[in-house]
Amino acid sequence: MDLVNLIILMTLIVIAFQFWKLRGNVEYMIKYAHRYCEKNDLQYISLARSKTRFKAYKGSIDWHISYELAFSSDGETEYVGHLTAHGKHIIKVDLPAYRID
Repeated sequence: MDLVNLIILMTLIVIAFQFWKLRGNVEYMIKYAHRYCEKNDLQYISLARSKTRFKAYKGSIDWHISYELAFSSDGETEYVGHLTAHGKHIIKVDLPAYRID
């Protein structure tokens, strides 16, 4: 095996590992969003990743991901809030004002 093949193999391994890590983060955030909605008496609709960057935050380098959380408070109106996470650490939850019944 020459050096070029070794570099290509290592690159593919790193890409596969990062894909696997991102999938794990998304699955964790979906569970978090479900729990957050249940705790606050909201109806969970969906969670979508809106922005992904590789960034340093408080001394650690990891994926800095923004999500859009769709939810409803009355079962009829849909609201969209934003979740921000660094790896599996939630940095910020920002929800718009919504109707409380």
